[in-house]
Amino acid sequence: MADHYCMTGGQPCAEGDGGRELFERIHRTIVDNRLFLDPTFSREKYIRLGLINKNRVAALLRRYAGTSLTGYINGLRLDYAAQLLRERPLAPIKAIAADAGFNNIRTFYRLFVAKYGVTPTCYKERQ
Repeated sequence: MADHYCMTGGQPCAEGDGGRELFERIHRTIVDNRLFLDPTFSREKYIRLGLINKNRVAALLRRYAGTSLTGYINGLRLDYAAQLLRERPLAPIKAIAADAGFNNIRTFYRLFVAKYGVTPTCYKERQ
């Protein structure tokens, strides 16, 4: 699972403004506690993790993750799903999607294909 998102446009993030440290701390909390697996993970939950105001969330994620909160969380979920597909080749795709925090199998397939270029089934067969 990828666990370092402090890149924007292929360039390292600027340090010294406190934003990077805040993002990294929140990111570690989300990854270490597998909070991204919660299908109800929301901006409000993210705000509580960092004790930041709601207007700063979008800017923080855009700068340090290069995406929105939804894109960031779905990226973590997709990485985890790919890991599960490798570790549990006999598990049904629907179970993998649910275990990775996706409520909707169609959304899971669409996002998986967009990220990996193949369906989850094809990905699993190639492992």
